[in-house]
Amino acid sequence: MKKRLLFIAPGYYGFNEVVFEGLKKYSGYDVTHINSTLPYQYKNIFEKIYNFVLKTFLGKNLKNIKRAAHIQNTINSLDYDVLLVNRPDVLSLNDLDLAIKKSKHSIALFWDSIQKIPAQKEYINKFNVCCSFDSDDCKEYNLQYITNFYFIENKDSATTYDISYLATYDKRIQETISLFEYFSKNSISAKGRIFAYKSTSITEKLPKEIETIHDIIPFSESYHYYLDSKIILDVAHPHQKGLSFRPYEAIGLHKKLITTNKEIAHYDFYNPANIFIIEDIHDINIPEFFINNAYEEPSELIKEKYYIKNWVKTILSINNEN
Repeated sequence: MKKRLLFIAPGYYGFNEVVFEGLKKYSGYDVTHINSTLPYQYKNIFEKIYNFVLKTFLGKNLKNIKRAAHIQNTINSLDYDVLLVNRPDVLSLNDLDLAIKKSKHSIALFWDSIQKIPAQKEYINKFNVCCSFDSDDCKEYNLQYITNFYFIENKDSATTYDISYLATYDKRIQETISLFEYFSKNSISAKGRIFAYKSTSITEKLPKEIETIHDIIPFSESYHYYLDSKIILDVAHPHQKGLSFRPYEAIGLHKKLITTNKEIAHYDFYNPANIFIIEDIHDINIPEFFINNAYEEPSELIKEKYYIKNWVKTILSINNEN
């Protein structure tokens, strides 16, 4: 009989769905997934009115109450061996404690640095294992280091652009503008999309090559945006030492990478023929040969190492004796 695994994660950018599919395919477990931010739809107008009353007079939210009930009911209905939680800070303490209590082995996955999401620090001692892709956090808080991964392999796409960039509107915007201004001045064809919530006001004047979008592109589909470009652009978050998903997506899609994250030079897949590091955003100088020379294939060992199959097997094997 198969062992069971419960995977709890927020539905941010559809990352949870990609991991869920990977777990089902490669873990060897019978996997159940709970979306910890699952939106609740009102059944009728009366529920909507009732929620208004709850929020106005009692400071409660029917959507949160219903979501918590769904999470608790699902947990209570299951018997499982392993618990894997991404962003445990999104769950209530009651829900989290219940989920951990029923597991034989519990794993937390921190998908951002603790400096970026400080609340994660409060959950470290609750789990058997806590994993992070930020090497500084792993050293400071005794976490288990795990890289990000790629899940799609594609090398047969025709290219129209030199560079493509897909990101969320945040503090990286000035660096992004500087890079696109450089591309334009040096006849490097580039395209970009910046996601921003409709309620967010973008005060900066964006280059014409950058399009603002208000609908999230799911993680399972975002790679399509890179297919018609030779190079993926990666602008690192200021409080993040670990590598984002873009360097790994570049491996899977057989694309070059331009990045502001200097840490990438210490990784085993770093190849200056494929990866160009922006050392100083105020002094950008990308050689023409980097743009035009052919992509150099990494070894099969490297490609296997960073594929989601290996990521799944790695995270489930850390200190797990079940």
